[in-house]
Amino acid sequence: YERARRDRLTGTLNRSGLEEIWLREVEQAKTGATDLSIGILDVDNFKALNDTHGHQVGDEALIHLASIIRNALHGTDTLARYGGEEFVVVLPDTDEKGAEAVMTRLQRELTKHFFLHGNERLLITFSAGVTKVQIERDTLISAVERADKALYKAKNAGKNRVVAG
Repeated sequence: YERARRDRLTGTLNRSGLEEIWLREVEQAKTGATDLSIGILDVDNFKALNDTHGHQVGDEALIHLASIIRNALHGTDTLARYGGEEFVVVLPDTDEKGAEAVMTRLQRELTKHFFLHGNERLLITFSAGVTKVQIERDTLISAVERADKALYKAKNAGKNRVVAG
């Protein structure tokens, strides 16, 4: 059962696991009257990394990123691979400003830990969009879509940044 909820490559939750966490966190936010935010992050220039160094290195970069982020998150926060080089972070008891701060902290953490390919240090960065969940209205899809729009604003503004939406 646990295997069905996990991404085989990165060990993070997959979409199925994310949906379970989403339902649980929305319920807890409703009963506790607390904020819930999500962030979506997308590795910058991932296609170029794959094209230059190969898909194996791309996979290793995703494993590296997931490991750094998982270790930097607080115990109640959850990381899930959403697809390709996109990951969703569920942030209970966090408003939009707090979500921006978390994602910025994760970016800094990632730049502190170089990804090594052979003897070459490769800097991996990501762009992110965050949004506060509208507890009574949002589905996982609608919240992710809103965060995704903010993510694309971050990409278009020069990458390696966080935008709220």
